[in-house]
Amino acid sequence: MGQSFDYSALNSEAKKYLGDVRRAAGRGAPGIYMGQSDNRPIWAALLGIVVLPLFLWIGYTSSKAPWATAMLQTAGVLLGGWLIWFAVRRWFANTDSYAGYFQYFDSEHAFRGEGETIRVDQIPPDAEVVPHGTNAVLVRSEMDEYAVPVPNRVLAEQVADYYHALAWVRDRKDGPFVDLDNDEAGAVAKYIAEEDEAPANVNEADLRIDTMTDRVTQKGRAKTGLLGLLLWLVIGGASYALFSSTNGGFQDDMAFNAAKGNIGKESQEKFTGAQGLRDYLLNPRNTRHRDEATELLAKLYDPPIAQVKANPNADPEMRKGIVELLESIKGPDTPAVSISVVDRDAPMVTNLQKGLRSRFADGIATAVGKDLIVFGEKPADKPALITILYTRNSSGSIDWTLQIRLKADDSMVYQALGTTAAVTQPTFQLQPQFGQPELPASETDSTTEMIYSDVMFKLIGQAPAKPPVFTNDDW
Repeated sequence: MGQSFDYSALNSEAKKYLGDVRRAAGRGAPGIYMGQSDNRPIWAALLGIVVLPLFLWIGYTSSKAPWATAMLQTAGVLLGGWLIWFAVRRWFANTDSYAGYFQYFDSEHAFRGEGETIRVDQIPPDAEVVPHGTNAVLVRSEMDEYAVPVPNRVLAEQVADYYHALAWVRDRKDGPFVDLDNDEAGAVAKYIAEEDEAPANVNEADLRIDTMTDRVTQKGRAKTGLLGLLLWLVIGGASYALFSSTNGGFQDDMAFNAAKGNIGKESQEKFTGAQGLRDYLLNPRNTRHRDEATELLAKLYDPPIAQVKANPNADPEMRKGIVELLESIKGPDTPAVSISVVDRDAPMVTNLQKGLRSRFADGIATAVGKDLIVFGEKPADKPALITILYTRNSSGSIDWTLQIRLKADDSMVYQALGTTAAVTQPTFQLQPQFGQPELPASETDSTTEMIYSDVMFKLIGQAPAKPPVFTNDDW
């Protein structure tokens, strides 16, 4: 039966012999040789070429902490680098340390190269070798019987012919093939198996490799790979140290450039790019461009502030209040402004109040920039920063009061009064649940737009129109 050896630790005579056969691809050898292709280096190289840059790209574009992305990138270097190095080692491996993949049958042995190992089956002189199925030859002798795998039926038949011819050569009692050594007998048998006739003499058998050995042994211990493992550990440690020290700066620059690149882009939704700058500033790991980002963010407020200041239609008191409110939310924190609409005549929230609050929030955000100001509900125990209070008078008009605070607990209040005239006296409906008088929907929308227009002109000198609503029929 056969034995497996670590090829790098094979005895020098056997290694030289097999190296000569492999380099010549069996030409001039005293036996039957077939090399086998190994696609694993190709797949390993392709996978490594994908894995290495992919992991690096994911790490560099991630917003995770530098130590976390450094671990991912280190994994990419180790995995991708090992795959590429595996392919390079296989392609450039020498015959002294790497067996490769082949099958070789000579007069005494069946060799099967399996990468780093070599499988050797002894072929007794009296053995009968015959094909065994489609992927093996069967070796029978007086002492044993075993199968040796081969890639295909063609090689199995060729090997069987070789050993049949070898037995014929060994049986010669006279003629040019008497008392041949193993190298010569193998070369003649190979010639007969391939040409289906005997050569005129030994020289015609074209024996060029006469280093055949009858000793195949392990001369020392197989390599443990400990040195290679230590090398990869060093590479991994160095990669992690490099990435963890550079990722922070790279991510900082990338985040700032992305935020800066969004400034001034065309947008139907009136977004200015402020949110990207705020996201940059709110991340404590970003330190390289904080001053520039803060300055850029503040400058985004300059156009709407200048527009309000230059509009002669706005109430001077309200103009001053809204300008100072915008100045107060220039910083990196979320520009949240609470807004409240109060009907002094209604104990509960009406549809008119809801509609007014929504219109004021949309209108101011449209005029200023939807990422420069964000509206929310007021705290339960404090007044809103922007408050609109209204009441119906006896003539059907609506009296309203507009108030602006810079802080919820600020005693300083900017205030303006006004009346929305010519509001048709409505016929109220009762809400079935509460018995609360309420306007029909069409009249509510009309009243909302009239109040909205008057208050917005007083506040900023303009009243942005409601955006159109598209239905499926419009497309």
